[in-house]
Amino acid sequence: MNSDRIIQYLSGQMSSEDSDTFKRALEQDTELKKEFIKQKNIWAVSTSVATPDEAQNTTDADRFIYRLSKVKSDMQITQHLKVRLHVYKIAAVLLFGLLMGSMGYLLLSNTENVQSEQVFYTDTYVPKGDKLELTLPDGTHIFVNADSKLRIPSNFSRENRHLWIEGEAYFNVTQDTDNPFLIVTPSINIEVLGTSFDLSCYANDEIVTTVLDEGSVRFSGANNVKINGALLKAGETARYHKETGIFRIVETKDEGYASAWKQGQLKFKDMPFYELARKIERLYDVEIEMDDELKFERYTGEINSETVWAVMNHFAIATPFNVTVNGRQIKVTAKRNFK
Repeated sequence: MNSDRIIQYLSGQMSSEDSDTFKRALEQDTELKKEFIKQKNIWAVSTSVATPDEAQNTTDADRFIYRLSKVKSDMQITQHLKVRLHVYKIAAVLLFGLLMGSMGYLLLSNTENVQSEQVFYTDTYVPKGDKLELTLPDGTHIFVNADSKLRIPSNFSRENRHLWIEGEAYFNVTQDTDNPFLIVTPSINIEVLGTSFDLSCYANDEIVTTVLDEGSVRFSGANNVKINGALLKAGETARYHKETGIFRIVETKDEGYASAWKQGQLKFKDMPFYELARKIERLYDVEIEMDDELKFERYTGEINSETVWAVMNHFAIATPFNVTVNGRQIKVTAKRNFK
């Protein structure tokens, strides 16, 4: 059956040869392509469905099949099909209400006898040098940092609380023990009941950091079962290294450092220059190029309302280097033979 073949393909159970054969068939068989789109959308929705405790140690394919069957069952009960549409790069300066009203839609084809409900998504991008505050329908408040992408489904409600993010945001989640708040990132997923915390998950950062101020959150990872079920408590920080899969929870030190960006500040302690440069780029909407030998110089301090030129000169005094500014481009080069 087509459904079985599609499940095998999506869950990675096909051999390389069978996978190539399936791709060719997908291009030629219209009915197979329709079914594939349908199953793929179901899988996209199913990412927010939790795997039962007894399935935590099963394979990715088994967990996929469980989630798929769970979503299919739910859809048969509700008689709704969910579809998604990406609305690209909506400026952060627009009102959130306008964003919600300006979204387009895409109907899923071949719904047969099932009534379909349009579910679409807003993609909000907060540019470098900017920030965005918004309140969701359930009362949850989000403060989104610069250079961040936020995706919210149109069916978000008090009973259906989930969203996707890449970047950084401070969440103050309204407590509801019956309806957990689900946050999906490209690396890990977070389940929240009622919590205040800072989440940093930029694409070009090596580590996903979660600093919890109040409440508790639970982690899961589609490709890393080692962190499934890990619980973070108030006063703790979780650090997940994306490449190695190492996940650690430590006591939070220097409280307020992680979320200082909300007040337009940047606080740092023993931070390598390459990591600090990324934060400066987001704060001031600039691009910094530096010599390799300077990347691992470490700094402690804070940045308040100084200009980017003043900030770079502070660092140049601490570690002698040359700073060249050309519009938004900043070049940092090491000084040679200085005394």
